[in-house]
Amino acid sequence: MEPSAHDRWIFAVTLGGQGWYAAAAAVLTGLLADRRVPPATAAHAAVTLASHRRQLGGHAAARPLDALGLRLASTALREGGSEPDVDGADARAARTDALVGLAADALGTGDVRGAARLLDVAEEVGRGHPSWRPGVRAGWVRAELALLRGVPAEAVEPAERAVAASRTAGSWRHEVKSRIVLAVARSAHSRSPRVARTAVVELDEMASKARKSGLLPLAWPADLAAADLLAQEPLANEWRRATVRQSSSDTTSGATRRRHSARATLSVIVARADPVGRRLVRESPWLPSPLPVV
Repeated sequence: MEPSAHDRWIFAVTLGGQGWYAAAAAVLTGLLADRRVPPATAAHAAVTLASHRRQLGGHAAARPLDALGLRLASTALREGGSEPDVDGADARAARTDALVGLAADALGTGDVRGAARLLDVAEEVGRGHPSWRPGVRAGWVRAELALLRGVPAEAVEPAERAVAASRTAGSWRHEVKSRIVLAVARSAHSRSPRVARTAVVELDEMASKARKSGLLPLAWPADLAAADLLAQEPLANEWRRATVRQSSSDTTSGATRRRHSARATLSVIVARADPVGRRLVRESPWLPSPLPVV
């Protein structure tokens, strides 16, 4: 029996979570081209493909896909849509996700004010929805927005909410990403060596667990965030020894080794991407380069 449109979308989400972007893109573009697919599911497919493009540094390329997802979700809602779904597969959740995606696209292209407006609308649309997923994603972008605006104190609370919600829901992938965001937010807010050390330990742990879980798209950002912390702080011998002693991933050579690990992981992901994804990585100002050849 042919899998349902919903099952195909979930399969693509799983593929993307493991960094198999080319395979995910094939499934998602197939859903978008299939007129039999319900508008709500097609909306989720467009938003998921946008997310994968954004994860490869393509914020501008993600924007029209998120806009398509918003149009499809709005169509589904006008046509009666679907009942609110606890797993976030309905039309209102898709509309919220599309708006959150557009906010993230705006952040990546430097439009901080536009991102704030879109995020406000997204949170209003998603208010009261039974699914935890849209709120977690909004929390990530809300924290990133606060960091880019230079008010890291405002990044901590949405990141904490995202950690709590994803942990309660039992979603390990969402929890790992939320804990990465929270570690960065706390270190930016405090700026104390002690908090920075704790953040590096947490980021190392998340990178290690992401790799063991096959969640490569989360491993390299954790590595880079830890490397950035190590590069920004004065690396006194005591601090360096404390970080090595506490680190659960046995990463002992500071920022350089973590950056190399991030590039190596990203090169594996690039090898799994389609031609569009590989081009976005090459052109992105957000991703490290050059990448090692695998």
